[in-house]
Amino acid sequence: MIEVNPDFAAVKQGLIPLTPQEKIKQEKDGLDVIHDIYRYAKTGFASIADDDFERMKWYGVYRQKPKDSGYFMLRTKLPGGQINAAQAAVLSQLTDRFAHGFCDITTRQTIQLHWLRIEDMPEIFAELESVGVTTSGACGDDTRNVVGCPVAGIDPEEILDGTPQLQQVSREMTNNRDFSNLPRKYKISVAGCHIHCAQPDINCAGVFGLRRGGEAGYGIKVGGGLSSSPHMAQTLPYFLRPDQVWPVVRAVSEIFRDCGYRLRRNRARFKFLVADWGVERVAAEVEARLDFKPDAHSDFRVPHDQETDHLGIHAQKQPGLYWAGVNIAGGRMRDGQLGLLGKLASKYCAPGLDAIRLTNKQNLLILNIPEANLPALKRELDQAGLPYESSNFRKGCVTCTGIEFCNLAVAETKNRMLALVEQLEETSGWYKDKIRIHFSGCPSSCGQHQIADIGFRGARTKVNGEMVDAYDAFIGGRLGDKRRFNELLKGKIIAKDVHIFIDKLLRVFDSKKQAGETFGEFCDRVPREEILAGLAAHG
Repeated sequence: MIEVNPDFAAVKQGLIPLTPQEKIKQEKDGLDVIHDIYRYAKTGFASIADDDFERMKWYGVYRQKPKDSGYFMLRTKLPGGQINAAQAAVLSQLTDRFAHGFCDITTRQTIQLHWLRIEDMPEIFAELESVGVTTSGACGDDTRNVVGCPVAGIDPEEILDGTPQLQQVSREMTNNRDFSNLPRKYKISVAGCHIHCAQPDINCAGVFGLRRGGEAGYGIKVGGGLSSSPHMAQTLPYFLRPDQVWPVVRAVSEIFRDCGYRLRRNRARFKFLVADWGVERVAAEVEARLDFKPDAHSDFRVPHDQETDHLGIHAQKQPGLYWAGVNIAGGRMRDGQLGLLGKLASKYCAPGLDAIRLTNKQNLLILNIPEANLPALKRELDQAGLPYESSNFRKGCVTCTGIEFCNLAVAETKNRMLALVEQLEETSGWYKDKIRIHFSGCPSSCGQHQIADIGFRGARTKVNGEMVDAYDAFIGGRLGDKRRFNELLKGKIIAKDVHIFIDKLLRVFDSKKQAGETFGEFCDRVPREEILAGLAAHG
């Protein structure tokens, strides 16, 4: 049954019952909590009102597990994952001073810190602001970090550079009270990448590069998202010129704000409204909010494989310059690694062109490196243990925060993935094909396990009467051509046996695959029962 759409005006006037979250937002806009954060920095953790814990998410401040520990996670907002050497230095310094010496790259191309105290937030905010970094909208019912292609503007094969449109969308949606009270979190991607690496299929609004004859422009998908009820985004029938991107994104965002479901929290994501309305109605509502009519378009060619991070060393479109993709397993950087990478960017990038890009696979690129500087940069990366040439296991690993810090997770993910990569490189080094392995600590899918070749979701099981970490294993997920979410293969695999399970699964694939067949195509063709039988046969 389709949920009745609440009238937004009635919600704002308090004329219909509100969820606790809606009540909090009606009483005070999330953006107004900034003054309270500074006040609580003086009065301490124990003085924080329960409702303000919720509102503090609007500035990326999120209680760390356990909720009464007195510590917070802080997520920054770095549009398109684009930072310079000075910003990397400040982020690294804050990591060392306040966050126990480590930080994480997220799947939305930004940095998050842990172990922060409310007393330190004003100083942290001031340091971030000094280099042009904000945390506004990093969490909460607001627009999350706008993601894009990490090689925007430098990739010789890109359809067009989406950076200007990405920055405009991010600028317009950040600190904007017209969009600071959305039904739930709202995720946008904007990119002109030829392989759609910014994942428009799983964003609430995904703007992607599109060619029409000799003209380069954009298409847009709406209603994608993961979590416990995953939806693939649907394509609106438009060809957009670059100057039309923001007006259309604004119209889509207004629809979510004004018509999105607010009566039930588990139905409040934009994907549910799009699924119920369908593309035709969404398009009609978009056009009703525009002062122009977008060009109709129907020829949407989908890349076969958009799951890449542009890793390795590659020539840029700018003559004589290269980018170097550095693999950061699980996105976790320790011992000043981010600061070191910032120093390497300052040292080896072309003068005035120091640039770092974070990726949605939790890796990192250094841009604008003159060819003559590559040998010295490689030597320093090697000395620091920062690989630019990695195994497919290391390239393809993605993981959420997990039980270490997250109040929702039921199993360890980050540290398990870090250990797993080394185990697989040792036990399964014979396997040479591309493989993507993702971990999520719970059904929320922050580790995007549903789109992985092999995705693990946190679980618990008993061994000799004691509860231990375990994982449900899903196979065959992917975006792009023949997109699909993966399917459960086997439940409750004990954490210590995950690498053994993966090795057996890859051996089954290797023995049964057809010529040129990818792991995903194999999962489409071969019945689950046959794969399970193959696992059993391998002991």
